[in-house]
Amino acid sequence: MRKYYRFVEGFRRFAKQRMTPEEAITLAKSSIKKRVAARDENFLNFVEKGVFQYTSNPYLKLLEPKKIHFDDLKNWVSRDGIEGALRTLESEGVYYTVDEFKGKVPVVRNGVEFWCKEGMFDNPFLSYVYEVRSGATRSAGTRVRIDFDYLHQRSLYDALLLNIHGCLEAPIANWFPVFPGAPGINSSLRFAHIGNPARRWFSQVPEDRLNVNWEKKWGTKLIFTLGKLHGCPLAEPEYVPLDDALKVAKWAAAALQENERCVVYTFAASAVRICIAAADNNLNIKGTKFLVTGEPLTPQKRKEIEALGACAVPVYGISEAGVIAAGCEQAHTESDHCHLYKDTTAIISHRQIVPHSDLFVDSYLFTTLLYESPKLLLNVGMGDYGNLSEQDCGCTFGQVGFRTHLSGIRSYEKLTGEGVTFVDTDFVRIIERELPERFGGKSTDYQLVEKEDSRGLTHLQLLVSPRIGETQETKVLDTFLNLLKRAEDSPESWSQSGTEMWKQSNMVQIVREFPIATASGKILPFFVLKPKSVASAERSTVSQKI
Repeated sequence: MRKYYRFVEGFRRFAKQRMTPEEAITLAKSSIKKRVAARDENFLNFVEKGVFQYTSNPYLKLLEPKKIHFDDLKNWVSRDGIEGALRTLESEGVYYTVDEFKGKVPVVRNGVEFWCKEGMFDNPFLSYVYEVRSGATRSAGTRVRIDFDYLHQRSLYDALLLNIHGCLEAPIANWFPVFPGAPGINSSLRFAHIGNPARRWFSQVPEDRLNVNWEKKWGTKLIFTLGKLHGCPLAEPEYVPLDDALKVAKWAAAALQENERCVVYTFAASAVRICIAAADNNLNIKGTKFLVTGEPLTPQKRKEIEALGACAVPVYGISEAGVIAAGCEQAHTESDHCHLYKDTTAIISHRQIVPHSDLFVDSYLFTTLLYESPKLLLNVGMGDYGNLSEQDCGCTFGQVGFRTHLSGIRSYEKLTGEGVTFVDTDFVRIIERELPERFGGKSTDYQLVEKEDSRGLTHLQLLVSPRIGETQETKVLDTFLNLLKRAEDSPESWSQSGTEMWKQSNMVQIVREFPIATASGKILPFFVLKPKSVASAERSTVSQKI
């Protein structure tokens, strides 16, 4: 009963702190500037108490064999800054890959060997009030403990982002599934906290198809009830499937009749679907700001959105640390250009080989600087990679000190489409063993290919080699999706709604073609087909197979 009391009391205090939009933006600018100025001090204080003085943390297992003490780290920060100190730690083997973090492989480094468990990385300073699972990206989903103080701090960045794009008081709608870990519930609480609650919450999956336990159902209902009791009612989810994007487009068009701008917070592909529906029905959604997350904002997706006079704003985050970067108001050549919220997170690059391939990428290693973050991360990988740079932009983010830029953000660890993701472990087993066992062939006779169509929508093709002979394509596809759904490491939100969303969007299609070979002649379980390389890849495929 204690945690329920903490939940109710935490919500009461959270509601009491509710701000007007003007108060929120004033506090946001003030507090963020202070944290940027005190960044080194905050980092050292956080690490001293959470790492060197907290014996249960996992980092001492790597620090102690190298005889690295707090004074060493303090000197490195003084000499080289936080990122320089983190790079020194990385060179000394003080980091965790995503597979080590989630306990898929043992940590073998610095003369020690051990396994990680998800609770080892919990922030010891939090008095959490509820839990979610990360959004279907890391094994069964990483448990993330949420604190209302954390939501309060995160809401300030929402205020800053909305204000930058002229939408601080513009009407907002979410188009996210209801499943735990999706951005819907947290963003609804944060928007309400800054005095601009979401007007509508369109859910891409019906609640009756979610297999959640009674406690999660009770907790979700309680949030809506407490919102009403404390004078900040939240929009409750209403089912709008992917093939009914017109309903969301109509909402945006109607909102723009009375407002200069409106905001739709959704996945990148879902934003494209809204724009397609608007174009097909001659709806004017010029002035819509799409805050897009959950999957890459590719150049084609941005082009499709901007063709309607709308704007795509990339919002990049991880469940373990929240939103950590977002796009500014300036035009940039990279479609997914973001500014890092550098007072909450530090990032360095780590050279990482991609599992089941011969490729290396510059993987991101994350370090949390915000005292209220759900996880205490110190050089921890999350399966993402991309570009990092330092430069002045001249935008509002730059004015508060956010000079670190991210772009070309992709995942080497998970597959993503329509905001639904799943990890590679079970997928590789299904492609290389289970499909051949059921339908014939060998491990290289099946391959999943990701490609983007001319409208900017991502599709997955399950290539089935013609060498296998006659087979029922529908049965192969149903088997593939069901195996993913039932997989041992299948994330909770995938098993609840992933199949439903992918069937709605016709995400996966069977194609009877030979799997595509890499430039080095390898047949990999997963292949990303870039638009410019389609013709050459097809020629390579034919030549490899003759």
